[in-house]
Parts: sequence; structure tokens; C-alpha cells
Amino acid sequence: MDTTFFVQLAAILLFSVCFVHSWRTEGQRAAQQWFFIGFIYAVLIVTLLVVTGQIAYHRNMLVFGAAPSLTVMLFPGIFYIAYAIAKRIVEPTELRAMAYLIFALTPWLMLPLDALGIGAGWWFFPSESFSFLNGIPFYIPFAWGIAGATFFLMLGRIRKIRFRGNGQFFAMIIAAPVAAALTLVLIAITQVLVDTIAVFGGTTILYAVLAILFLLFPLQLFLNIPRLANRKSKFKIHNS
Repeated sequence: MDTTFFVQLAAILLFSVCFVHSWRTEGQRAAQQWFFIGFIYAVLIVTLLVVTGQIAYHRNMLVFGAAPSLTVMLFPGIFYIAYAIAKRIVEPTELRAMAYLIFALTPWLMLPLDALGIGAGWWFFPSESFSFLNGIPFYIPFAWGIAGATFFLMLGRIRKIRFRGNGQFFAMIIAAPVAAALTLVLIAITQVLVDTIAVFGGTTILYAVLAILFLLFPLQLFLNIPRLANRKSKFKIHNS
């Protein structure tokens, strides 16, 4: 049974719900920036990954060029969920801390989806890299983390620059292809590093690295939420 319809519908629903939430909590401008630019960025990065043979999607999905045009809507939605969680822990203006949290949280959200996608035949990873969870390359969690963090940093940096009118929005449109190309380069470097570690140190080291980066560090931050909340309130008082 072809279930690609359901994942495409789920992508549209996730995108829509997150867009409405962003509109209500951060305003129309922020929502339009995140989700319109996020969709462009997702189409570009997925196209690059498909063309370079890092990922392949089911042939029945609606496509725009090489990218599944509806399924890629999952990316800005998932990036937004990671962002919404991260900004409850640290100040959204602290770009480095936010970028790390998004880097760490995005794989938490993507890996179950990747496992489901592989099992349902929605997509797979043709890469010959070392893999786990029935076909997910070890570098993929880093790849999704890099993609989420790079997207956030692009928006965050541009939002700090004062433009007239819709200058910010147009700057983001121009920056999106650059960010996508940079993301692909970083993913390629990560793939080489991860495979090298696997060759010389074995996959046990990779499991340990994944656990430290994506489990222990974020867990430590979550356990310190009260202290961080204190810090946030002091930061607001200081700036008021």
C-alpha cells in the first residue's frame, strides 16, 4: 500500500500548525520569515542532498525539481519545534546557545521520523557510510542538527541588521542558497570525519559521541532549567 499521501499530508499539517503558532506568539513578520524562507532553504538543501546521492525519496511523492515539494515542509516545522523548545531554556537573542540547542534537539525530532520513513519506504539513504537503526547513516543526526542550526543562525544574524521595509526578508531570500551550500559542505566534512572515526575506532565510539552531543548535554541543560529561567528573568530586568 502506498502511504506517501499520509506523510505529505502530515508535512502540510505540521507546517500549518507551526506557522499559526509562530504567527500568534511572534507575529506575522517572524512567521513569514521562518516558514517562507524555511521552505526555500529546505527545498534547496534537500535538492542538494538528493543530487549528491545522500538521500532518495519515493517516486510517488510530488516533486519540485529533485526535492519532494510537500514532504520538505517537515523541515521548517521541525526546526521551529526545536527553536520553540530552545527559547524556553535560553534567551532567543543568545544566538550561539540557541544554535547549539537547535543542533542538539533537531536530531531528537528527526531520527524517529527517519526510522519511520525508512520502514514505510518514504525515503532511504543510499550512502555507503556506517549506519544504525536499519539504515540511517551515523552522520545523518549531525547533518540534521547542522541544517537546523545553520538555518537559525542565518535568520538570527539577518534579524540583527536594520533594513528598510522588507529588506530583511529579501536579504534572507538571497542568503538561503548560500546557507544551503554551506550546510552541504559542512555535512560532507562531517560525513568524512564520522566515517574516519568508524574505520579507526569502531561504531562504539560513534554511539558514545551521539549520546554525549544529543543526549547528555541537552539533558544537563534541561535539568538546569530553573537556574536558566532565573538567568532569563535577571536578563530581562537588567535590560528593562
